[in-house]
Amino acid sequence: MTPSQTRSNRHSSWTVSWLVSLMAVALCTNMAMAQNPKPLPVGRLQAPVTKEALAVQNEKSNDELDDEAALKADARVASLFGDVNQVKDLPPDREPLANSPAADAVFREEALGRRTADIGDLLRRSKGAHGVSIQNRTPIVSDTRVRGQRVGQVLASGSYWTPARMDLDTMMSKIDSRLIQDSILIKGPYASRYGPGFRFVDLEFLQSPRYENGYEGHGATSGTYNTNGEQFYGRQSFWGGAEDYGFHLSYGHRTGNDYETGQDGFFIPASYKSRDLFVAFGFDLNENERIEWNALRLDQTDVEFPGLVTDLNFLVTDGYEVTYVNEAPGFADYFTSEVWYNRTRFEGDTTRPGKARQIPTLVDAFQPSFLGADDGFTNTDGDALSAGYRFESTFFSEGAQWSIGTDLIYLNQELNEYDFYDPDPNDNNFPIPRSDSIDVGLYAERIVQATDDLVLTAGTRIDGVFTDSRDIVQGVPAPLSELEGTTLDKEFFLGSAYLTANRNLGRGWIGSAGMGFAMRQPTLTEMYAEYTFIGSLQRGLTFLDGDPLLSSEKLYQLDLGVEYNDDRVQFGLHGHHAWVQDFITYDLFDPAGTIDGFQQGASFVNTDLATLMGFETYGQVELSSMLSLFGILTYVEGRDRTRLEPSRHTGDPYRSGNSTVDAEPLPGIAPMEARTGVLIHDPQPSDRWGVELAARIVDNQDRVATTLQEIETPGFTVYDIRTYRRFGSLLVTSGFENVTDKFYREHIDYRSGLGVYRPGFGFYVGAELTY
Repeated sequence: MTPSQTRSNRHSSWTVSWLVSLMAVALCTNMAMAQNPKPLPVGRLQAPVTKEALAVQNEKSNDELDDEAALKADARVASLFGDVNQVKDLPPDREPLANSPAADAVFREEALGRRTADIGDLLRRSKGAHGVSIQNRTPIVSDTRVRGQRVGQVLASGSYWTPARMDLDTMMSKIDSRLIQDSILIKGPYASRYGPGFRFVDLEFLQSPRYENGYEGHGATSGTYNTNGEQFYGRQSFWGGAEDYGFHLSYGHRTGNDYETGQDGFFIPASYKSRDLFVAFGFDLNENERIEWNALRLDQTDVEFPGLVTDLNFLVTDGYEVTYVNEAPGFADYFTSEVWYNRTRFEGDTTRPGKARQIPTLVDAFQPSFLGADDGFTNTDGDALSAGYRFESTFFSEGAQWSIGTDLIYLNQELNEYDFYDPDPNDNNFPIPRSDSIDVGLYAERIVQATDDLVLTAGTRIDGVFTDSRDIVQGVPAPLSELEGTTLDKEFFLGSAYLTANRNLGRGWIGSAGMGFAMRQPTLTEMYAEYTFIGSLQRGLTFLDGDPLLSSEKLYQLDLGVEYNDDRVQFGLHGHHAWVQDFITYDLFDPAGTIDGFQQGASFVNTDLATLMGFETYGQVELSSMLSLFGILTYVEGRDRTRLEPSRHTGDPYRSGNSTVDAEPLPGIAPMEARTGVLIHDPQPSDRWGVELAARIVDNQDRVATTLQEIETPGFTVYDIRTYRRFGSLLVTSGFENVTDKFYREHIDYRSGLGVYRPGFGFYVGAELTY
C-alpha cells in the first residue's frame, strides 16, 4: 500500500466541567481576608503592589535615578549567568504575576552570557528556569515543554503568540531572546489573565526608556560567532528619549551552516538565515497616562529542519502590540489595556540536497523523479494570525489588590501540504483547512495579605470558545464534514479557578502551596488536521489526523514547596501532581514500517485520565566573595492511565492495535536531569569578570510509550565553560560548549532518517559595545 493510498483513505460533545466549590471558597476566603489587612511581609513573599509603591517608583529624584542607573549597569554584568531564583529581581509591577508556587523569572541579560537564540532557548539554558525542556528543531527554532506539557497546554502571552505550523515554528521561536526585558514562567493553572491553558510564559518586550534630565540617545553594537556550524549573530540597537517619550530600535541578523555532531560524527543539515527588526515607541499623555507601541518583523529563509519532511523556504512574521496604562482612571485605581495582532506566512518543500542526505528514504518517496515529472515531491504553505485585546482594572487597598478583566483571542490558521505521488490534482492535498477560533473570556484575581506572614492569591476565569473550519478544500476529494462524519463548527465552555498561598516560616524559610483547576479546548491542528505530515511523535515522520469531536482537557493540580534564602544561600524544593481528564494524546493507526519503511500515521484522541507528577529542586551557595556553587534537579513522570479506549477514527477496538497494555508512560516526556557547576567571579562590587564551569547530567529515559513506538534513550553528560569580561563600555563573552565533544541526542529529538543528534564541541566569542 502506498502512502497516497493510505493517507487518501480519509475518515470521517463538547463537555462542560466546573469546579464551583473551589471558585467560591477561593474568592470568599480572599474577600474575608481583605477585611483585616496586615502590614507587608519581609523576605521573598509576593506581597500586593500598592498604588503608593507605583507612585514612588515613578517619582524618583534625578539623583536616585542616576544611582539606580549605575547600579543597573553593574547588575547587568552580574546577571549574565543569572541566579537559581530570580523572582525577587522582578520590577514591582511585574512581581505579582509570579505569585504562584514554583514560579520562575528569567532576564534578557542571560541571553548575552549564555549565547541563546529564541526565548525557548533562553528558558532552557537559564539557571533560573526549572522544569523546562525544549526540542531543538534547528539552532534557531525550539519547542518549549514545561513539566511535560506541550503546545496548547503551554501558552506564550503578553500579547498572544501561537505557532502557524506546530512543527516548523513555535510559540517563542519568533522572538529573539535579547528583545525581552524578562520572562515569567508559571508552572500550573495559577493565572487567569492569559487564556485557557495549563502552563504560561509571560513575555515582556523591551520598553521605551524615559530620561528626567532631557533628551538622551544611546546605542549598542554586538556580534557573536560560534565555530560549530559557522554561526554568526549580529545586532545593532539604538534607544533614547526624554521626560515624556522614548524609543528603542533594534535589528538582528543570524546565519548558520550545518553543524557537526560529537566524536567524529557527521554533519546535520541545519543551515539558516534569519533577520528581525524590532521597534518600541512610547509617550506620556500626562502624568497618569502613557501609551507603548511595539512592532516586530521576522524574516527567515532557507531554514533546514533535519528531522522533518519539509524545510522552510521562507517564514515571515509581523507582530504589533499597543499598550495603554492609566494610573488614575477614576473608575479604578489602575487600568491597563493591550491590543495585539501578529501574522505568520511560510512556504517550504523537500527539495534540498541535505534533506535527501539526512533522510535517504525520501529520495524514492518524496523527491522529484529522474523523469522530472510532477509526481514525487512535497511542498507546504501556511498562513496563521492571532489578534485580540485585554482590558484590566485594578483596585488597591491596604495589603490587598483586586483585578478584574476581559479579553478576546482570535486565531485563524490555514495549512496546505501537497504530496505529488500521482498527477491527480483532486487528491493531493493533506491540509489543515482555513480554520477559526474565537475565545471570549472574563477573569478576576485577588491578592491579599492575610497576616504578617501569609499572602493568599485566588483567581477564576470563564471562557466561551467557538471554532469552525472550511468544508471544501482544493485537492481534497470530498467535503471534510462528510469525511469526518460531523459538523466542523464547535463550541467549548471553559472554566478555571485557583488558590495559592505563600507563608513566611521564619529564619529565612518560606513555604508555598497551590491548588487549581483549568480547562483548555483542542487546538485547531488537533481538531482539523487531515493526514498532514507534522512532526510530533519521537519517530518524526508522522502524519496526523485531527478529530472535531475531541473533548476539552480538564486539569486538577496540587503544588507544595519550600524555599530558603539568606545573603549567601538559596535553596528550593517544589513538588507537583496533576490529574488530566480527557487528555489529548495519540492513537497510532499506521505503525512505521508498514509503508515504505519510515513513516507512521496517528490520530488525536482523548484518553480518560492522564497524570503528571514530579519535582524541581535547586540550590546555590556563596562560598566566598568570588566563588559560588549551584545545582538544579528536575524530574517529571507522565502516565496514560486509560490507554485501551480506542479513537473514533480507527475502528480498532483497542488504541494503537494493542489490547495488552492498559496504562503506559505518556510520549515525549524528558528524563530526569541535573545541572551543577561553579561560578568564579570578580570579588569587587563592579563584578567585571566571571567564569562558569557547568555540567548537564541527563539520565537515561526508559519510561517510554511503547505502543506509540517510542524508544529508550541512553543518558549523557555535557560540560560547558562560559566567561565574560567588561572593559569599560565593552563587554566580551566567550565559551566552550560540549567540551568533551560528546556524541548524544535528546530523548525528544526526532529519529528520522540518520537521526537528529546534538552539536559536538564548539567555541564561541562575542562582544557588545554600548555608547
